[in-house]
Amino acid sequence: MSESASYAHLQEQIRRSQAITARVEALDVPRARSLARLQHWQRRRLDATYQDLRDQPRYLPACDFFLHELYGGRDVVERDRQLKRAAPVMRRFLPDHLLAAVGDAMQLQAVSLEFDLAVSDLLVDVENITQPEYARAYRQHGDWEGRERQLRLIRELGELLGETVQKPLVHRLVQLMHGPAVVAGFRMLQEFLRDGLNAFAEMGAADYFLDTISEREGTALRHMRAGRDWPFEEWAGRGP
Repeated sequence: MSESASYAHLQEQIRRSQAITARVEALDVPRARSLARLQHWQRRRLDATYQDLRDQPRYLPACDFFLHELYGGRDVVERDRQLKRAAPVMRRFLPDHLLAAVGDAMQLQAVSLEFDLAVSDLLVDVENITQPEYARAYRQHGDWEGRERQLRLIRELGELLGETVQKPLVHRLVQLMHGPAVVAGFRMLQEFLRDGLNAFAEMGAADYFLDTISEREGTALRHMRAGRDWPFEEWAGRGP
């Protein structure tokens, strides 16, 4: 992807993410509570599904960054505001592959939040989410092709981050940006980039990590599509 294409992709994903977070901020109280319950349950579910990875120090930072930050529904409103202001500066100082990685991260975040909004609307009256309740809402929503695209995006973003940390000068540049970013009001954004690159640098080869996510999430997707009530039982038992 060229520098101009990477920047255009980043700008498009910033606009998309901010439009979605605006929808979140406009939710009425019951829907906002339902979204919060769903995202809390999903983070617990992800921790249970990938506890074996989290138990290995090399994978723990990548689990926290990749699964919680981008896939599990963490609050990102202020970071997105910073990203919009910082994008022109990033275009001048960051290489195109890192701009593309940030754009892909925003895309995954937006896709995940769109799905969370749709599913949480189907769970407004469910006070205690369980795997069967979640699977029922998932089937009712039913965008199976969209979910498969989401999983492909996870894989592509992980591979791109893995390639980026193999470029020491880029990784070092992001580390050195911390002080200027704090002064300029971009601290959360710089820490997001730093934490993502640090996680993949500490992990080393990302193939097993990405293969595991693709296999388990894909298997759970097929279980739900087939009508199973406990799609995560293989890894999370009857919890979380």
